[in-house]
Amino acid sequence: MKFSLFATSLFASVALAVPSPRADGCSANGGACYSATHGFSYPDKEQYQRNLMDACTGNEAAVNGTGNLWGNKACVAVAASSNKIWPETVQGLAACKNMDIACQNEQPSLDYNIYAGIVGDCAWEPNGCPITQQNYIDFIYGTLSDIGSADWPSSVDTLLSTGWQPILDWAKTGDTIPYTNFNDFLHYA
Repeated sequence: MKFSLFATSLFASVALAVPSPRADGCSANGGACYSATHGFSYPDKEQYQRNLMDACTGNEAAVNGTGNLWGNKACVAVAASSNKIWPETVQGLAACKNMDIACQNEQPSLDYNIYAGIVGDCAWEPNGCPITQQNYIDFIYGTLSDIGSADWPSSVDTLLSTGWQPILDWAKTGDTIPYTNFNDFLHYA
């Protein structure tokens, strides 16, 4: 009898100690915030990436409520700028500002107007068109100009090797990335 009471109270205390998922099924954002904060603080991030992240997390529309990270150019650009950041870090740092923000995979889809701004008018043609390497470079630099950044990638080669190429490897779509695959990258990478 004593053992069963002990076992019951032990299991109850263990169950109470485990963070429960949010009502929407998302894991606690506290862990995402903690991981992102510590991962983003390492010195391997360039200042331009910090500028993009500040513009992203400082945007009320991107981080309020359940969030709309992929409806903000700076959030998309910083998520794609390096495989040392990626979308998970963006969502985690946004969670530091708002613990009710939706999980990465539950964020709204990439705003098609942002995508069209990346690829150009061909986005509006039937079947659209994919992101090319040059589109990617122009998007990162253009977004930096839009936010008034005085800092830029250390080199285009570094941007391509730590940003573009890892996304291509993740998407497995050859040397371009269609909307659907880029949107999936933002939600699942």
